[in-house]
Amino acid sequence: MKQELTVEQLLRWRLARAEAEAPPAPRGACLLKFARPWWETRPEWFELLAERVGRIETAYGYAMAGPNRNRSGHPVAALIVRAGEESETVACVLYFNVREGRLRLRFQLDALPGQAQETFDVTFVNDKDARPLLSAQAALSVDSEYRLDVEISEELARDWEPLKVTDRMPFRLILRTETEGG
Repeated sequence: MKQELTVEQLLRWRLARAEAEAPPAPRGACLLKFARPWWETRPEWFELLAERVGRIETAYGYAMAGPNRNRSGHPVAALIVRAGEESETVACVLYFNVREGRLRLRFQLDALPGQAQETFDVTFVNDKDARPLLSAQAALSVDSEYRLDVEISEELARDWEPLKVTDRMPFRLILRTETEGG
């Protein structure tokens, strides 16, 4: 005859099995490496990508041509890095808002090569000196439109809060897929 187990006994048994089957905890140095942004772990690669995105020309106002010419947002140079390939494009900023230390951004990509990516790791690169500003996840919503919502530093919030969607943006974008993680 089987003995009835209480829920507590069952949970303790399951916990013991899970602990026995779990891999060893990562070392502290490994955890610190995972916490560092990709541009610190691969600085040479970041410099190459930042240099390339810095060379992308964008047009605004009456000089604009192509599919984005009817949009109100400012074009931002973007470099897409996925599957070992890099492609230059323009991101049209559709919504830009900084409030209470959070950046909310929506942008649409021109000429997205291949199938639209579900998410991108978006690295904001300073337009003036090509230094990394922040990194955040952007999720696909509709028609090659991506959105992100991220907490930003006090300094960036102070500098970016007065910006409107029609203003020239002080950054360029490096869009990386998860498979191209650093």
